[in-house]
Amino acid sequence: MKKPSGYALIRRHLRRYPRSLRQSLIHELDQLVTCEPVIGIMGKTGVGKSSLCNALFRSEVCAVNAVEACTREPQRVRLRFGSHYLTLIDLPGVGESLQRDDEYRELYRELMPQLDMVLWVLKADDRAFTIEEQFYQAVFVGYNGPQPPLIWVLNQADKTEPAEQWNWSSAQPSVLQAEHIAQKQQAVARQLGIAERDLLVISVRGRYRLSRLVEAMITRLPKQTRSPLVPHLQTGYRTEVVISSARTGFGEAVVEVIDRIIDLAPLPQVARSALQTVTHTVARAARTVWSFFFG
Repeated sequence: MKKPSGYALIRRHLRRYPRSLRQSLIHELDQLVTCEPVIGIMGKTGVGKSSLCNALFRSEVCAVNAVEACTREPQRVRLRFGSHYLTLIDLPGVGESLQRDDEYRELYRELMPQLDMVLWVLKADDRAFTIEEQFYQAVFVGYNGPQPPLIWVLNQADKTEPAEQWNWSSAQPSVLQAEHIAQKQQAVARQLGIAERDLLVISVRGRYRLSRLVEAMITRLPKQTRSPLVPHLQTGYRTEVVISSARTGFGEAVVEVIDRIIDLAPLPQVARSALQTVTHTVARAARTVWSFFFG
């Protein structure tokens, strides 16, 4: 199958590499371009997980596990936009069935290595987060293996008192609401034992700070999964920060791939050093054609 012109440009920069290395590099580049991010969405029923995903992503649902709401299994939703795929895993709500929380702890630990990121969604007008705190300590803090980045999302900020003062036209809280939102953010972060910067306050219904959430997602995702996420985003969230972070991450991922392949190749040291000197030229070429792959 003939590769499109974006690959042709990359190939021109790979001419100094031995044929076997070129083939490996093109294969690895394919893997980067077609990488499928997997994002876990946590939170109780009613916190707005579905509305958040609908607000952020424009992709078609191409496969859904139709399961009951009370299922013990996570619901996987696979999204497609063009040739790019994204998997969202809706994890069972913690604390909704106390007798199942032990099962959920095991389930989450099993899923952890599969996830590129976790969004844990909370409601801004909830008064206590004791169950979430306990579960977080037991599953995430107590987990010994590599963990996916976790972003806490405090949704429904528009319900913060005095809720009637929310400015719907400007998508902003009133001065008094903003004070209460900041206090709530501090209190929840303190209870969970996390940094305030790891708790993002948003309102899907109020269109409040969703761009900040997307930018946080892109900058915290593993570099190889940033670019494949971009095509799925609603147009308004593909900001300069998002594009720049994704493009940079793609270039860095290409450098890592090239370095790994060169290190594994049976080459004389002189040849190895010569190839390593053109690594960043290839990475620059990859960043140049970024829009071709992900734009």
